[in-house]
Amino acid sequence: MDIAAAKRYERLKITIRILSSVLLLAYAAVWAAGAEHAAASLAMATSSRWLGLALFGAVFFFGFELISLPLNYYSEFRVEHAFHLSNQTVGGWIIHSLKEWLVMFVFGAILIGGLYAALWYGGRFWWLWVWAGWLVLSVGLAKLFPVVILPLFYKSEPLDRPALQERFARLAEGTPLTIRGVYRLGLSKDTRKANAMLSGLGSTRRVYLSDTLLDAFTEEEIGVVFAHELGHHIHGHITKGIVLTALLSTLVVAAVAAVLAPYASSDAAVWPAAVCSLPAIVIVVTVISYLFLPIGNAIMRRFERQCDAEALARTKDPAAYRCAFVKLGEMNLADPDPARWIEVMFHDHPALSKRIAMADAASAGGAGEAAGSDPPAG
Repeated sequence: MDIAAAKRYERLKITIRILSSVLLLAYAAVWAAGAEHAAASLAMATSSRWLGLALFGAVFFFGFELISLPLNYYSEFRVEHAFHLSNQTVGGWIIHSLKEWLVMFVFGAILIGGLYAALWYGGRFWWLWVWAGWLVLSVGLAKLFPVVILPLFYKSEPLDRPALQERFARLAEGTPLTIRGVYRLGLSKDTRKANAMLSGLGSTRRVYLSDTLLDAFTEEEIGVVFAHELGHHIHGHITKGIVLTALLSTLVVAAVAAVLAPYASSDAAVWPAAVCSLPAIVIVVTVISYLFLPIGNAIMRRFERQCDAEALARTKDPAAYRCAFVKLGEMNLADPDPARWIEVMFHDHPALSKRIAMADAASAGGAGEAAGSDPPAG
């Protein structure tokens, strides 16, 4: 691996991520500063609170997408091509971006519409309806993501490799997951990176292995990746993630409720000010998200370590584990040993060097056991 290139790539992506967040906060702050004037203009434009919400929300969010478009293009297209990680054409990037906007529009309309419906019609405990609605939406998205959202972006199909399926069946023995839930995900049309994930709830739960991974890895290495994803299922990480989301959303809802509390009524005189509080809500949610990012990442890294341990235990093949993660690091141009502050703030997976250390420790342990079981003759 070109470690210098990996470090440059990570620094650049982190810089862009920070710039994007600063841009959002600055943009929202400008709108928040003019909220009183915007509320007066909105009241003159329409007497319908729902039409006013739709107009203000569309202008506010579309405006941000417009000013952030050059940065997004640079990050998602130019940088990826500069580091030879992308197969995407300009047309492909445009189509992908339009689909993302469509998903964000639908999700945003549900989220914001539900928030203001609760505010205007939910009574004294309107914030409780917001919290419950967010939890239901989180569960619904987890359930529908593999069958509704993911197919909009990438083609997937059940994996048709009998030898691998037999290997997966052996690895999955004793767990509720069946090999019918393993899918080949067509990432290669857009990227040269490799990826795998467990997604869905109940009948929609399945393991995805990217075609880039399946084409580049040996069967032993693919078995390691599958066993890792199986670990997410065994340890209930999707369900735990939903619970953690519910806990964090309690704080977020409390902060949003504080912003909107003065407007919690059906009084026609206050709805324009309530609508124009959207920028302040964006600021509050963004700041809270960043404050809790290190905690969330620490929990996710713990989940990943549990899955790494599961992969080593089930495959009993530290060499294949080592090779699999080295390949993933090379294909994704991951910094193998990032600075500690970068890992804490931005990494939800353990650093490659730590994952390799796990494999080396397992190899040393296995060698020690073998040596102890066969004492020298004499």
